[in-house]
Amino acid sequence: MTTTMPSLDTKTTARLIVPENAPRTVWMLERGEGVTASEAWAIATGGIKTWRRILEQKMNGSTFVGTKLTRAGSAREAALIAEAIDELDWVTANGGLWAAAENDRHRATPDGIGLLAGGLCTVEVKSHEHGYKGDAFPKDHKAQAVWQRYVLGAEFGLYGSEVRDEDDMPPVDGADWQFVDDPDDELLAFLIYRADKFLAWRDAGCPDFDDLPEDVAAAQAKWAPLKRQLDAAAAAEKEANDAVKKAIAKLPHADRFGAVGMTEDGGFQSIVTESTSIDEAAWKAASPEVHGYAEMLRVELALLEASAKQYYPKTARRTSLRFQEAENV
Repeated sequence: MTTTMPSLDTKTTARLIVPENAPRTVWMLERGEGVTASEAWAIATGGIKTWRRILEQKMNGSTFVGTKLTRAGSAREAALIAEAIDELDWVTANGGLWAAAENDRHRATPDGIGLLAGGLCTVEVKSHEHGYKGDAFPKDHKAQAVWQRYVLGAEFGLYGSEVRDEDDMPPVDGADWQFVDDPDDELLAFLIYRADKFLAWRDAGCPDFDDLPEDVAAAQAKWAPLKRQLDAAAAAEKEANDAVKKAIAKLPHADRFGAVGMTEDGGFQSIVTESTSIDEAAWKAASPEVHGYAEMLRVELALLEASAKQYYPKTARRTSLRFQEAENV
């Protein structure tokens, strides 16, 4: 791995706000002035409550001092950056804070900076504890990588992740690496739009309410009282429903076959459904070799499907709506 850092002047349009060796107080002060990659997704998808929490951390510093898991992940960062050389022509760890040419308050500190075929590449690495079952490339991590690439004006982004084994050791096959060569313009536009909304909200003195289009505000004004009434009715109905279930359970054979009845206030019907699953412990005890072979096939199938999901993704979107009470009302 090349240890001498080549000049980035001709590789990036970003401005180095804080160099790696700057005092931490300077680094934290400048980081608090803008929106960084690690915050971009939370700011984009969160509301004013989330924005207040993030702003408080920016102004007063985070009270989070780390856990065994986060410290283990930080300890692996240097090793993963070094491993990234297998994917790039050159790479080095980065501790500097960068600002985008398009907006000085759009900022990022990628874990590493590299070169690939003469083009600049940002590098972000994650180390997960044993048993991690999350996505190979979670949405917030992708947003972080896309934001970093945008801020530094990089041609590529590289994301590396590993899942440590039961002994808290790195995987023998190394980390899983994915290039963010598709800029995902729609995702980036969304992140920038929401980041600018957050910055404007901050500049306006952090008002309690969003500045929304009139039609959105009018629609919300009609929905809010109806939703409150519905929630209150649903809560009361659930309490009554639980009472009916408790009473029905005392009827003969109701636990297996259900129950039906009619009163002058209306009727009820309790339906019992059954499902059959595999008793894994009994199967393993009776036929350990066959059970072990089935477990191996399950693992192989899971790996094949995970690979297929990565190379042949099919995205489905569903929209849901949740109600939130306004603060300070």
